[in-house]
Amino acid sequence: MHYDHGLGKLFEESSDPAFIVDPFGDRILAANSAGCTLLGYTREELLATPVSHIHPADLPQLREFFNGVLELGQGSTIKLTCQTKWGTFLPVEMALFAFGNDGQLHILGLLHDRSEHRQRRPGD
Repeated sequence: MHYDHGLGKLFEESSDPAFIVDPFGDRILAANSAGCTLLGYTREELLATPVSHIHPADLPQLREFFNGVLELGQGSTIKLTCQTKWGTFLPVEMALFAFGNDGQLHILGLLHDRSEHRQRRPGD
């Protein structure tokens, strides 16, 4: 994928896990280092792993959400689970934004790990 140098640097160096997805092809097109680390994959492994493998428990909800983001042309946030390379499920909040690149629609996903919130108990 080709991006403006500044945008590519911002994407890669972000401390937030970030992914660029082809919403029609069930493919991850790009992942930054934080995204690879969060899910336990190398970049090459992650780019070869279908989106449906990362979100098997939430796939119908995610596809519906993708369609809504694409139709409205604006961002939105959803709570999902991601399956890591080790098979564990990680609760995340994902902000999704639709954008065009090289004449095709893609989705930028920014993830926030919610597992810390789930483990806390009232009064901690």
